[in-house]
Amino acid sequence: MRKNTLFSVGLGGVLCLVMMVGCARSMALPDYGPLRSEVEQLYLNYHELKIIHSKLHAAARKHIEARGEQLAEIQSAARFIDQANLIAYYQWELLSIIEYIRVERRSDYFTLRVKDIDDARQKSRDLIMAVKVYDAFIRDPEALTLIAKGIGYIEQHIAVYDALQALMAPEANPPAAAPAGGWSETL
Repeated sequence: MRKNTLFSVGLGGVLCLVMMVGCARSMALPDYGPLRSEVEQLYLNYHELKIIHSKLHAAARKHIEARGEQLAEIQSAARFIDQANLIAYYQWELLSIIEYIRVERRSDYFTLRVKDIDDARQKSRDLIMAVKVYDAFIRDPEALTLIAKGIGYIEQHIAVYDALQALMAPEANPPAAAPAGGWSETL
């Protein structure tokens, strides 16, 4: 009888272990490897740029009592840095939910994201140029250092966008072919 009980307990333990492993596998989130690390990098850069934006405003406040020339330039540069950062945050928000998109719909989702990432990249480049316009008129060394760091983070955003686009493009839907005679034939 004792031998039979040990066998039942052993078999029950193995069965319980198999069920726990099965449940753990079904509850684990999918791993998107490099895509996940790029998305996380966007989030980390976003927080670093928030700090730089805040410090830029503090640097601008030092110039309130002066004629306001430096104040306006520093605030404008800070505004453009913040706009680039909001673009990155928006991309992070949209890309951080990939694991919740149904597998059969991911190619559609990636198609939209690839186009949006391209737009984010171009807008970020334009914002760097806008920051550099104001940067030329700023004489405050602290503000110039912060602006240079901000531009560096925006450039990192752009590098992340490039990497994300390269990772998502193969998973996106292929572009639709235009009708043979053009659009006018179908109208």
